[in-house]
Amino acid sequence: MNTDSTQPDAPRTALVLGGGLAGIAAAVRLADAGVRVTLIESKNRLGGRATSFVDAQSGQVLDNCQHVLMGCCTNLLDLYDRLGVTGCIEWHDRFNFIDAAGRHDVLKGDRLPSPMHLGRSLMGFTSLSMRDKLGIVRAMYAMMRLGPGGRAAWHDKSFGDWLRQHKQTPNAIEKFWGNVIVSALNEQVDDAAADYALQVFQDGFLAHRDAFRMGLASTPLVELYDAAQGVIENANGRVLMPATVKSIEFDGARIAGVTLGDGQSHSADHYINALPFERLSRVIDDAMRNADERLRIPDNLQHSPILGIHLWLKRSDADDDAQAVMPLPHVALTQSPLHWVFNKGYDETHDAQHLHGVISAAYDLVDQSAESIIDMATAEIKNALPSTRSASVVHARVIKEKLATFACRAGVDAHRPAAAGAIDNLFLAGDWCRSGWPATMEGAVRSGYLAAAAAQGQDASAALCNDLPRSRLCRWLAKG
Repeated sequence: MNTDSTQPDAPRTALVLGGGLAGIAAAVRLADAGVRVTLIESKNRLGGRATSFVDAQSGQVLDNCQHVLMGCCTNLLDLYDRLGVTGCIEWHDRFNFIDAAGRHDVLKGDRLPSPMHLGRSLMGFTSLSMRDKLGIVRAMYAMMRLGPGGRAAWHDKSFGDWLRQHKQTPNAIEKFWGNVIVSALNEQVDDAAADYALQVFQDGFLAHRDAFRMGLASTPLVELYDAAQGVIENANGRVLMPATVKSIEFDGARIAGVTLGDGQSHSADHYINALPFERLSRVIDDAMRNADERLRIPDNLQHSPILGIHLWLKRSDADDDAQAVMPLPHVALTQSPLHWVFNKGYDETHDAQHLHGVISAAYDLVDQSAESIIDMATAEIKNALPSTRSASVVHARVIKEKLATFACRAGVDAHRPAAAGAIDNLFLAGDWCRSGWPATMEGAVRSGYLAAAAAQGQDASAALCNDLPRSRLCRWLAKG
């Protein structure tokens, strides 16, 4: 990978606007290349939407929402390696599913090569009929045959369209396909762009036996990104936070500087915007929009919300075994408005077990009261997990991320801009930018890497880490 910062097109200085994952990724890559970076973040912590906050009532550091990575997230893992935090990721190779009838199924890998490594556990699902399971297997094979090129042709249609064309049963959609996709893409199957849904299964479940493994941070999310400030400062850069971008100054041809909320101005050779698209629209003027088509595109993007529900449960019939409330590390609830529950462990502050529920694509729930959301989530957990039925809620907190991600719907790529464009010293990053991935942490990091490479005059092929290689059997089956 070429990181020679002395090449003619490479900047000596760069301003990165936004300290979420995309901004961190761009800033760290530029700093590693010898560029003097100034990273500007409006909050007093890095991480953007994938970070933590302090609960005012308890003083605890809580994550905004449970963020998950998979083994196929090679660029996110590269960033964690650059930050020295890979040891803070705990890996899980078992996915627990519980349906409305309380049937508990486990998707896990075995010693067979991919794509067969998950087959035996899938065939053992008690919540799916044999017809459901055989249909899933046939659909998985069709996905392998389709490949990346074939899936691109489906971008303007929904994943629901693809599933129905491949004769998937309503039960299989409800208890398998739908739960995976709403969690991965933050959209329901009938709205999600089919190509990105296909990518989830092609890259995450079929290509490599380690791709499906789920990684969870063992520390508050904010602690994963604290190291970024040191990386930037060790390369003679700086991090300004909290510092709000008021406007981006345009001289008619190039970006001339950035004005902050306190009135101070900052300039650099190149500028990387890693602000969310709705925020970018508020800090640019019509002259910039007219000069660069990329800056008109974000006006056509929409948001998809996520709810995070923190619950602290205590059992009245348990002695000292607080973990007996929920012994599983995590569980996906099918046929439920509550999609996932994560076990955050025993919490001494509340003398209770801390559970974190997640509802993706929460369009119908995000405007409900916190009390009604807590009651619903508690009822869903108690219905799915008998061990929680004698437990009472001792504390709860609802986090509403109304602008959590862009809506990854059919045809969305027409509204996702590239890193480089007409204004030659302005580069765009963010999970909403065109990265080849949907609205995920991996997509955000890829966009940051692509923007950093473009700022240095490098080809996109030099920007990204290699995907996990497809197994020999997977390649052979795809040709069959």
